[in-house]
Amino acid sequence: MVKPDAVAAGNTGKIVAHLEQAGFTLRAASLVRLSPAEAGAFYAVHRERPFYAGLVEFMTSGPCLPMALEREDAVAQLRTAIGATDPAEAAPGTIRKLYAESK
Repeated sequence: MVKPDAVAAGNTGKIVAHLEQAGFTLRAASLVRLSPAEAGAFYAVHRERPFYAGLVEFMTSGPCLPMALEREDAVAQLRTAIGATDPAEAAPGTIRKLYAESK
């Protein structure tokens, strides 16, 4: 999912192109603004964590781009392409290193 800060910064196309260059096929995508309920459901695994409310607020702050991506070993390959959660720790050339503004 391209998050609201990346959409607002105009990086959506660059991120999609990065993923396609990494071998992913974009099967579906839709620019949406998540409701608090949708963002809460998406991040339900973090519900008890101290950052949950801020995460839901951030994810509902503007449009985002959920995507359906396809390639062999997609989950592991996507994690590699995206990079570490903290952009400061992400490997050079990863999406987070190139485009993320925060965790």
